[in-house]
Amino acid sequence: MTPKFTIDARMGTSASPGVEDIRTDLLLLTKPAGTTLGPGPQVLDNRLGGLLSRKVKQHRFGGRLGQRIHLDLKPEIHDNPQRHVLLVGLGSSEQFDCKAACKVFAQLIDKALELGVEHVTIPFPANRMTGSSLNLKGTAHLLREIVERKLAELDGEPKLKEIVIFCTPQAKQHVQKGLRAPVRHASQSCCCQHED
Repeated sequence: MTPKFTIDARMGTSASPGVEDIRTDLLLLTKPAGTTLGPGPQVLDNRLGGLLSRKVKQHRFGGRLGQRIHLDLKPEIHDNPQRHVLLVGLGSSEQFDCKAACKVFAQLIDKALELGVEHVTIPFPANRMTGSSLNLKGTAHLLREIVERKLAELDGEPKLKEIVIFCTPQAKQHVQKGLRAPVRHASQSCCCQHED
């Protein structure tokens, strides 16, 4: 069974939670190469007493494409709305294309399946560094394609029930179009094939 895709279009509105306040089992955060933590990850890091920045330093995390850090935020240690955080490197803006997006999404879904979580949240910020190389519709479509391909490879039923895309109200219609676009069959050419 494919998980439900939900769009939370409150980003940037007065009703918006900050990324640090999103209640989810697994939150995806990204970091382009050569940049500092963005505003959302920085606020989350402050809430966690610098845990994220310590892990970034400890693992020499520079944001290379595919580089990742997983934080297991045990409820008894951290009073945090997320159970897990996955920070994934996007590489440079020149490197980021549909294959790179597929790699990031594949890592996220693999981690969600490994952890056995039910809910995953992915912020699609308005000021994305990757906006010039991959639009919101294309990004949402690639996400759905990766999810369906990964779940088709499983033997049993996944625990993953819902994938929430957190975006601005203006982005919602583009994300919806991408999620509704037909998914290619394995025999058709797709930039995601063989990019895990």
